Amino acid sequence: MKKHIAWINLMIIFAALLSGCNLNRVGTDEYYVHITGNGKEDTSKFDDGEEYSVFKYVLAGFDEDGQEKTMEFTADKNLRIGAFLRIFYSENKGVKSWEEVEKDDIPDKAKDRLGVKN
Repeated sequence: MKKHIAWINLMIIFAALLSGCNLNRVGTDEYYVHITGNGKEDTSKFDDGEEYSVFKYVLAGFDEDGQEKTMEFTADKNLRIGAFLRIFYSENKGVKSWEEVEKDDIPDKAKDRLGVKN
């Protein structure tokens, strides 16, 4: 019986991955931010000595009710100034994922707090 349950769980996970479900977004709250400046570049080295850069951002994010939370996250490139992002945030792990969205996709109360004109 335990073997069957394990197989069923594996099939559910496999089906979720095939359907494009991003498991990083499960159990998270959504916030919206506006990129208004460049990220702070942080350069590090891989174990083999090759350098890589990430860009750090600390921005005010707003949920659909207009509640504010400070969002800290990184990107592998400097994000486009003027872009709007949907942030997937977990109280335990912080920012788990993000994606660029159009301003029309932002809930009205978050849009108001971001100072976005319709």
